[in-house]
Amino acid sequence: MFICQVIASRGNGGLEKHIRDLSSCLVAQGHRVLVIADVKFLMTLPDGIEKQSLNMRMSRRNPWLLLQLYLKLRLYKFDVIHAHADKAANMLWSIKVLLNTPIVATVHNIKSQFKLYQRFAHVICVSRHLATLVNTPGAEVIYNGIQKTYFKQLDLKAQYHLPDNKPVICAVGRLVPAKGFDVLLQAIDGLDVSLIIAGEGPQSAELKNSIAHMQANTHVILIGHYERPLDLMCSADGVVISSRREGFSYVFNEALICGANILSTNVPVANEVLPSALIVPINDVTMLRQKLIALLQAPSYWDELMKDVQQFAQKEMTLAQMTKKTINLYQRMQ
Repeated sequence: MFICQVIASRGNGGLEKHIRDLSSCLVAQGHRVLVIADVKFLMTLPDGIEKQSLNMRMSRRNPWLLLQLYLKLRLYKFDVIHAHADKAANMLWSIKVLLNTPIVATVHNIKSQFKLYQRFAHVICVSRHLATLVNTPGAEVIYNGIQKTYFKQLDLKAQYHLPDNKPVICAVGRLVPAKGFDVLLQAIDGLDVSLIIAGEGPQSAELKNSIAHMQANTHVILIGHYERPLDLMCSADGVVISSRREGFSYVFNEALICGANILSTNVPVANEVLPSALIVPINDVTMLRQKLIALLQAPSYWDELMKDVQQFAQKEMTLAQMTKKTINLYQRMQ
């Protein structure tokens, strides 16, 4: 097949990772892929993926941007056009009557309303929760997948000079309010535990200030961006996801794939995969604290709770499975 991927984002997060991974896998399986995106994103794509640039800084309703998108699409004869997230979906819907190609749109995050996606005959949702919110017969759940890869066990206590007699937990993600790291710090304050937070973002100074005022028996370090987060997560006694909101958490998927024990707030996709014993309410400092204490005191119980989940992840949340299901949908759209 000849597939066009359209993305309007200019960031470098989970959405962009998804398109890079999916496009690379499609090419590896013999399909032809062209990505229409801002030049900033196109520069991050590997060889083998065709590219057409648009100035995505313009509004999604800008007539010039819509005309340029239409003209670029008209240059090729695609089998499928795949729009990712709101702006790209909105742009393609605006010119849909001019196109004679099947279009699928992917919903990557929770939004205030989903009327746009209800117009499409085919919609991919990255969680069951999103599919419920979209509430259209054309919605299909395909979990984002990651590549099974090698990960290395580390001695985190030695590497970061942490106390030998305290368990080590870790959290990974961009340092923004949505990830709830401030809640996590409140929850562990005063506990005999070490916490490693890997990530960068605008909340860095605020979190450092909170850490400076925590009780001395709780050890917390911010290590910034970490190139191999799976090494970090598989080496800790547990991974905590304290998010206030998620569309699909790649951190959760990575933690599953590397066999880590996980405790999460009630956000997709963790709340669809983990047993209820490993889910706590959003913004509930007390419950997060109590649950973490109980799990760290009974690590074998935590291990047992994770067994079925990790088996599910190895089968359903891999990059190969995601690509297989996406190709299957493309073929059914023909």
